[in-house]
Amino acid sequence: MLKTTTLIAALVYSTAALAIDVTCPVHPTAEWLTEANARAQIEAQGYKIAKFEIDNNCYEVEAYNKDGRRTELHYDTRTLALIQQEVK
Repeated sequence: MLKTTTLIAALVYSTAALAIDVTCPVHPTAEWLTEANARAQIEAQGYKIAKFEIDNNCYEVEAYNKDGRRTELHYDTRTLALIQQEVK
């Protein structure tokens, strides 16, 4: 019973550790790339965008990569530098 409880606790803790919020640098909105420009640049990289939104000062994009795998991408709103990528 103790081993099972320990295993469950370890799984819950490790899953929580993976759910880290991504935060991008804060830029004045006047300096942000337009959504249309950002979309065009992301699509030029070979992604098919399914969802595009702003979250924690990032452009958060759910897309499909060249291999058809679902990918979550977080970009800086001014430079479009890739902050985090998660292939699912």
